[in-house]
Amino acid sequence: MIDRIILSAVLSVTGYNGLFPEPPPPLTLKQKAKERSISEMCDRKSNSKTTKGLCKRWKEQQNA
Repeated sequence: MIDRIILSAVLSVTGYNGLFPEPPPPLTLKQKAKERSISEMCDRKSNSKTTKGLCKRWKEQQNA
């Protein structure tokens, strides 16, 4: 009986940690600058295929 209690306690703690992972660390200054530059580039209407692909991936990443 005690082994079932111990097993259920271990599984519940493991499940709780799996459902609620650690929050991601805040963005560094370099990452913020990169986000801002991509945002500004995508706001401009460019006809480059590379820019369109990059902006599409960036927008999908922002919505996810």
